[in-house]
Amino acid sequence: MGLWDKLRQASDYLRKKRLSLGPDSYFQYKRERKRERKHAREHAESSAQRERNDADRVQVKANRERGYDKRYAREREGDRPQRPTTPEEHGKPDR
Repeated sequence: MGLWDKLRQASDYLRKKRLSLGPDSYFQYKRERKRERKHAREHAESSAQRERNDADRVQVKANRERGYDKRYAREREGDRPQRPTTPEEHGKPDR
């Protein structure tokens, strides 16, 4: 009887396993839901990373423009026509 019990247990296990792998089984549903959640999480992470990269790019561009403004302010001032200065503006008295 021991051998027949072992064979019955093995056949029951294989029958349940075959049923659990069917397209309408709960286990198939669980696997699909797990895969969908994983895909959604990866999509959200990649979207967040793209947003962070875009924000960093905007910040770098703003910093670069600010640096250009400071760096080239003197050159722009040199392009303006110079107005004549008088001694009073420098604090020197007339003689």
